[in-house]
Amino acid sequence: MSNLFFRVVLIASLVFMLMSAGSEPVFAQDVPTDTSSGPAAPEKEEATPPTEVTTSPAKVSTAPSTAPAKVTTAPAKVTTSAPKEAEVLPQPVAEATTDTGGDSFQKALAKLQAQLDAQNKQIEALKAQYASEVDTRQKEIDKQNKQISSQEKEISTQRQAIQSLQQEVDTAKAQAGQTISDSEKALRSRLETVEGSIKKSEESESTTYDLESFPGSIPIPGSSAAIKFGGFVKMNVVESFDPIGTTDRFIVGTIPVPQEDGSNNAALTVSQSRLSVEMRDTTQYGAVRAFLEADFSGYDDTFKLRHAFGQYKSFLIGKTWSTFMDTRSRPEDLDREGINGQIFLRQAQVRYFPKIGQDWHLLLSAEDPTAVIANGTGISQYPDLVASVERDIFERWHVKSSFLLRKMYGECDCPDGEPKSDTTTGWAISISGMTGISRWDKRDNLQIQLSYGEGYSHYVNDLGSIGAADAGFDLVTGRLNAVSVFAMYASFQKWWSPNMRSSFIYGYVNVEDDYQFIDPNLYNNTSRFSVNYIWSPIARIDLGAEFLFGSRSNQNGETGKAKQLQLSAKYRY
Repeated sequence: MSNLFFRVVLIASLVFMLMSAGSEPVFAQDVPTDTSSGPAAPEKEEATPPTEVTTSPAKVSTAPSTAPAKVTTAPAKVTTSAPKEAEVLPQPVAEATTDTGGDSFQKALAKLQAQLDAQNKQIEALKAQYASEVDTRQKEIDKQNKQISSQEKEISTQRQAIQSLQQEVDTAKAQAGQTISDSEKALRSRLETVEGSIKKSEESESTTYDLESFPGSIPIPGSSAAIKFGGFVKMNVVESFDPIGTTDRFIVGTIPVPQEDGSNNAALTVSQSRLSVEMRDTTQYGAVRAFLEADFSGYDDTFKLRHAFGQYKSFLIGKTWSTFMDTRSRPEDLDREGINGQIFLRQAQVRYFPKIGQDWHLLLSAEDPTAVIANGTGISQYPDLVASVERDIFERWHVKSSFLLRKMYGECDCPDGEPKSDTTTGWAISISGMTGISRWDKRDNLQIQLSYGEGYSHYVNDLGSIGAADAGFDLVTGRLNAVSVFAMYASFQKWWSPNMRSSFIYGYVNVEDDYQFIDPNLYNNTSRFSVNYIWSPIARIDLGAEFLFGSRSNQNGETGKAKQLQLSAKYRY
């Protein structure tokens, strides 16, 4: 009896446990308003946008496939048929939850793909529509141009017919003895004036300018031109640690030889500040450009001309950088003087620079033939001729080769007092270039220039600054001999950050020593090394420091050295 009672109690307990286990999943989902704990309500799950499916799979997986309304009525059914639901619900609910999450994820991905496909179709349709509209408008423009041309021909034909008829009327009146009245004369004069105005308007230049190709410019009212003002204000603080001929810059050729002792020398200057004015105009024959620039490097900080030229298409006339110089290979240097071994000269010229193909430029010029003659006076007779070829290779390498040819004529200051004159030919070649070194930063670059020749000393920066001779007379023979010169520089620029960089520069100049007319105390060679650090807190401002070291050797073997530190602040406007 006790065993039978124990079995009945055990069966009743199992039934009660099964009823309790089958009811828990249903009641757990029957609280749509409580979102403070547990999974979100089904209504908010369905409202979740597709882009959140991949970031919250747990929420999607808990969403039932049945509608929430059916779930809320489930408690009444559970209380009346608990044993049946206890047998079916516990295991299948977990399986349905997992399957539902995977299906929802796949459906979301499919929905996203469908949206992307629809957007691609819309883009293709817009492209086709745009191309069709462009083609239609171009056809309309072509049609209008043809109509205008046809109307112009008709107007010209009618004008000729009217003029012919007017001549016949005038002839008939003359034969009949009649004269043209004053009113008719006035009317004809007015018609001629109107026709002239129409013709002038048809032939006039464009009255608009493409400001996108000339940023920062100001249109000139009533014209087709635009004007632009530019330049910068620069302050240099120069500290010379050794005697040198210039205190506001570093001219290596002015280092005293033999070496001299002296105290430090400081200088502050703003003479490097510049002002430029540029004008561009569009005409029916092509673009026209005029450029004028000056700084304050004249005596006592007075205005000094740097550039003054006009340009039309591939022609340039005026004063600017020599064609023999590579303006695209110019290391960033704080020193106002620049590198000793660089071709660095501005002079008057006539230049023609057509583009050949996609990557080649040919530059031809006739330039100021100024010659510096030792033991005599130079006389200019023929312009210096320069031919250069530039090429860009793979958008990474820039290379320029230049050839200079000049004829120098001079009169000797010979000690015998007899008038003597002679001529000699000068020539030089230059190879220069620039390439990017992207191992550390894509803006890092290497620049180099090599030049050699005879009779071109004043084209070299250091020699030109000290007035070194291009050629000289032998006082014994009265012959004019050109001076042989080799010059070079190499520079590496490293960018430390988007607005911080440094340049490491070395320059060298050597004058041949095989001419009898050269004084043993004159220039033989110079070397210059500099390193700088430049910071641009904003695009218009540069703050920098530069250390320079140089040495000079004379023909007699004596040498001198100098060191200098420069600080600068530059503001562009």
